[in-house]
Amino acid sequence: SVTVDLESIELEPNMTFQPQPVQIVERDVRNLRNMSIPVVKVIWEGSPEGEATWELESEMLKHYPHLS
Repeated sequence: SVTVDLESIELEPNMTFQPQPVQIVERDVRNLRNMSIPVVKVIWEGSPEGEATWELESEMLKHYPHLS
């Protein structure tokens, strides 16, 4: 069984849990028409092993500057 320390879980004001990014594991640039958009592949806290999402690099660095 898994024990969870409820004191350590941070809830947003609307009572939802917002997972935190753990690590940026890859960088890429997506080209859309005449724009190049830098993206990063992020592993999130509590996500299953090997599961990650692509996010806008600018948004990730704005909200989580420690990941750069």
